[in-house]
Amino acid sequence: MKSKSAPYVFADSTANSALAQLHSARERFGGGEQLPAALMPGLLPDSVARSWARSRDAGLRPWEAPEYELLKSTRSTRESHDDRRLYSCVVDEIEQLWDAFGGDDWTIFCVNPQGTVIHARRSPACDDDLILPIIAGRRILESHIGTTAPSCVLHEGIEVTVAGGQHYLDEFERVSCLAVPLYGLHGEVIGALDLTGTGQRDLTQVKEQFRLAALAAEQRLFATLRGCHLLRVQHDPRWLATPLAGVLAVEEDGTLRAASRMARRMFAVAHGGHLPALSLRDLFDDAPLAQLSRLLRPQRNPLRIARADGSHVWVQYARAPLNRSTARRMDVPPAMDEALSPVAPESGAKNGATLEEQTLIAVQNAMIEHGGNVAAVARQLRVSRTTVYARLRQLRETGMLSERGEAQ
Repeated sequence: MKSKSAPYVFADSTANSALAQLHSARERFGGGEQLPAALMPGLLPDSVARSWARSRDAGLRPWEAPEYELLKSTRSTRESHDDRRLYSCVVDEIEQLWDAFGGDDWTIFCVNPQGTVIHARRSPACDDDLILPIIAGRRILESHIGTTAPSCVLHEGIEVTVAGGQHYLDEFERVSCLAVPLYGLHGEVIGALDLTGTGQRDLTQVKEQFRLAALAAEQRLFATLRGCHLLRVQHDPRWLATPLAGVLAVEEDGTLRAASRMARRMFAVAHGGHLPALSLRDLFDDAPLAQLSRLLRPQRNPLRIARADGSHVWVQYARAPLNRSTARRMDVPPAMDEALSPVAPESGAKNGATLEEQTLIAVQNAMIEHGGNVAAVARQLRVSRTTVYARLRQLRETGMLSERGEAQ
């Protein structure tokens, strides 16, 4: 029995030793000393060490209590266009992540570049003093609460995990958090998607899901663009309907307006900053002109386009240009676009409305009836919650539903 339990005792003692080292180094660092070289990078990643330095430079000390800043504005916490757009792109992903990973001692939330929480999801049963303050309108700032995964993401632009003693404030020693960056149309960081919980956690188990959620949110961001074609690109056609597909926003003359980070990676375009002057001809340099001309026209099947380096890329036409007179609609991947055949047309549907319009109205009415409870809507309409989320994206984009689930 002793031989079997020894590894667990050793693991616990190792973890306690690491926590003790971090705690001691943090106290000395807060008092003005330098960090011991032995801590880095084994116990304290460089990105987290830089956050400690920023926290100390802001005048915060490890033994102080955290203070979540609440915006003083009496207006909406999502008063800017950028914040509203960010919310519309992440809210459904957060809800789906919550369905998979939520719990009484967890919260999942998104912050904008200024550290303001745009949307947060936690259990009504949560009573943890470190999680309860994380609500829309609060700000996650190093000057107030020290090192956190979202603050590191906003400064570094990379995925960050901060666990236990890696936090700068002593009170956060029992907290673990993972955050992934959200990138905008020009490769800039527009926010961070975060999972925060108390207790010892193995966050490696959820990293991939959060990475995919961030990519899916970025795809929705491209769907808000007007006046351009949208193309999905991937080396494997089976991934075209997934968050792993790249997205190209293309002008009528074939020039690129924007490219997602996955598309930039596929075409070896520098990440971050505005795109250089590029066209479809530059990207698909070995494709015949006749084939290039087909890229900006709807096709039943994706096109396989060869490149001069011997590789090839599959291209799927996703959406035609939108203008102000056209209701904006989200580009929903086929896997997310289940038919709502069981839904009967509501009495409020307009005469002559298409089945698609009647379906949206049915979801709209159910959302209002159930106060925005997606699970209740799915039960009433006898569809999956994934289907409801897909239709909600369409409703928000067409302006038929507000962020609170209210009719417009």
